[in-house]
Amino acid sequence: MAQHLSENEMALWSTMGPSDQTHSIAVAKMVDNEVPEDKTAVVAALLHDIGKTAVRSGLLLRVLAALARPLASTERLDRWRSRGGPFLRLAALINYPTVGSSLLAEAGSEEFVVRWAAQHHLRPEEWTVDSVRARVLRRADSVAV
Repeated sequence: MAQHLSENEMALWSTMGPSDQTHSIAVAKMVDNEVPEDKTAVVAALLHDIGKTAVRSGLLLRVLAALARPLASTERLDRWRSRGGPFLRLAALINYPTVGSSLLAEAGSEEFVVRWAAQHHLRPEEWTVDSVRARVLRRADSVAV
């Protein structure tokens, strides 16, 4: 699957921690099994969580971010950022899809890959990407360990 990544994308992917790499490979394998002709979707699967590399976080912070995400309005995230310390890291981790999208754009990734990284936690009605691909990716992301 790594053969589908560009040199810049591979450099980004290699910065991911082992558990995130394992998860991304599992997602990519599921996507590849469902849509084997769609290599762009496989790349999106491998890189959808790349924004997590920008935030130093352990298991506790990741669990807190997952629980807090539904409550995280823009105003609340701004307040958390202004408090600094762990709140700053929590806000940054919640915002990782946007960060990942920027990293992928800078790396020259395809538009779908960039947009999926930003949108993979949004509700389907908020997606601006191809919904067929997105549903395959969402399903794989939700079941892959």
